[in-house]
Amino acid sequence: MIIRGVAILCAGISASVFATNHLSGNAAKAGGSNPSERHAQSAQVMGAGLVGNGAKLQFGTEPTADIPAQSESGIADTEFAALDDSGANTAQLDIAPLVLNAVEFASNLELEEGQSAPDAAACSPSLTSAPMVDGLIELMLDAPCHPDTRLVISHNDLAFSAYTSDDGSFSAFLPALSVDAKVDVFLSDDIFLQTKLTIPDADDHLRIALQWNGEARFSLHAYHDGAQHGDTGHVHALKPFDSDLDEAFLISLGEVRGPEPMIAEIYSIPVGLSGKSRVEVELQFTEEQCAQDVSAFISDNGDTANTHLKEIVFAVPECPAQPGMAVMGVEFAPQHAALSQ
Repeated sequence: MIIRGVAILCAGISASVFATNHLSGNAAKAGGSNPSERHAQSAQVMGAGLVGNGAKLQFGTEPTADIPAQSESGIADTEFAALDDSGANTAQLDIAPLVLNAVEFASNLELEEGQSAPDAAACSPSLTSAPMVDGLIELMLDAPCHPDTRLVISHNDLAFSAYTSDDGSFSAFLPALSVDAKVDVFLSDDIFLQTKLTIPDADDHLRIALQWNGEARFSLHAYHDGAQHGDTGHVHALKPFDSDLDEAFLISLGEVRGPEPMIAEIYSIPVGLSGKSRVEVELQFTEEQCAQDVSAFISDNGDTANTHLKEIVFAVPECPAQPGMAVMGVEFAPQHAALSQ
């Protein structure tokens, strides 16, 4: 009961600039602490380059000095140059630090600017899941480099949208719609994550899922033991439990914000108690929706070979029309595995 309650409450950087900085910075160190000496020495560098498999440095009018190739540098046809306009004599420089820094630059080409290898690994999002009581799936996403980012979660025919928190995390409890469960997460339009797990008791529960896009005011309602609207046995998003039938519950998923919000509500009841329940879909319509067809989708955890996502359509009265409510009854899937035994 505690986990079930928590589940319901929780439902909601240029390569050339970089290289020049490396080379000029090390040349300055080779010239000592006197600023004028460092300027004279650095101005005598005619060219510094890494071409093909060899490295060459040229100072003043002296011949080019060959430097052993760095076979693992991965640098080809990349040059860095500082022109000599001072006419000063050739200076002796220790060229090794320059070459080493160029090689170091090559090893970091594949990293994003300002990001080290450990930082890149830390940015990789992870998705985990675990089976819980009442045939629930605990879903946990850790995406530290994607704070406040839209994501879409999909399980069987169920889909809803949400957002990561300020630290890039997201968690939810999903009623499993199959024993062999698979949950897909689409993060920031270009990242796909998937988790698979087994929910042994998924077929012990009858489930109906209502989902819709946009800001339409749909809602799922269940009535136990002949209860009427507002009675103790009336279960809905604002009252997700029935104190007299606590094995039955309703979970709301999704956030009504951002582009094309995707919202879902799932009602769950043990198979043996399904005869005590009546389920309806309600639409609260406004004056602006008059003469329009407003649609949502229903799915369940029946036999996937025989059931699919079903569209339901509400025809709002002709204009002018006062705000009102439309109701449609929903039947449990008769082909549910537990019911056919």
